[in-house]
Amino acid sequence: MSASPFDQALDRCERALLRIERAAAAPRPAPAPLLVRDDRLRAEVAQVVAELDEILRKAAHA
Repeated sequence: MSASPFDQALDRCERALLRIERAAAAPRPAPAPLLVRDDRLRAEVAQVVAELDEILRKAAHA
C-alpha cells in the first residue's frame, strides 16, 4: 500500500529534521569568526526551510 502524498511529505520533513539534528550534534572544526559562522548558519537554515516549504506545498497540491 502506498502512502499518501501528505504522508510522504511528512516523512521527508522528518528526515530533513534528523539531518539538521545530526549536523548540530556533529563535531565542529575550530571556531571561525562569529560573523562568518552566523552567515553560514543562516544560509543553511534558509535552505532547509525552503526545502520544507516546497515539500509541504507539493503535498498540499497533490
